[in-house]
Amino acid sequence: MTAAVAVALAAALSACSGDSGEKSATGAVPATDFVALGDSYAAGVGAGNYGDDKNCMQSKDGGYPQLFVKARTAATFGKVTDVSCGGAVINDVRYEQLSALSDTTGWVTLTVGGNDVGWSTTVQQCLLGTDATCKASVEQAAAKAQSTLPAALDDLYTAIRGKAPNAKVFVLGYPHLVAEPGKSGVSCESLTDPRREALNKGADSLVEIIKARVAAQQGFTFVDVRPAFEGHGACTADPWVNGFTGNLAEAFHPNPEGYQAYLKELLAVAS
Repeated sequence: MTAAVAVALAAALSACSGDSGEKSATGAVPATDFVALGDSYAAGVGAGNYGDDKNCMQSKDGGYPQLFVKARTAATFGKVTDVSCGGAVINDVRYEQLSALSDTTGWVTLTVGGNDVGWSTTVQQCLLGTDATCKASVEQAAAKAQSTLPAALDDLYTAIRGKAPNAKVFVLGYPHLVAEPGKSGVSCESLTDPRREALNKGADSLVEIIKARVAAQQGFTFVDVRPAFEGHGACTADPWVNGFTGNLAEAFHPNPEGYQAYLKELLAVAS
């Protein structure tokens, strides 16, 4: 009797185990949805066609998320959601945008961090101040980035993974905004060579922090756009970054050609 019971119990457990595995294999959640998160660079500010969106200035067709969706003709996404917003900081993304994520999210793009260190204010200081005040403002932003961004980014990335456990996450960085110092540049308002050098070094310090934090996350990929924009910042003969335009909110954001460069770099790792 004891042997018979043992054999029956083993058979029952084996059957249960087989049923469970089959259910897991056939009941997996398809993760095909795409969600775009982030700040003005993610929203496509500078690309135009914002519709009635006065607050976030989310481009309807020119930002890299929209271009990415159009480019995936061979493997289309499921549901597409873009919650990026001009002016967003890390906590805006974490507490206001992540509700768009779920276990059906298979793809996430993100650009954020520049507003957290007051980068737009730094650019203004370099335009309106002196070489010395520009350098000081850049150094202040870089110091703030070093002291505050690593932990804030780690928390954000952890929250993204928790909300979208099945997603591939692509974090796109920022380009150099202006031409490198020297003969390659053209006249560009008050942005002298020392100011250009300071701004580009500041951009590097910000991007390198983001790059390092992304590298520590499983399933996250950093997309560095700086090489693509080389020779195409504001103050060059063929700029992919807006200088002063009729819409000041677009100043020192990528133009349509710049967002095409973003797309190319994203497709290189996400196709």
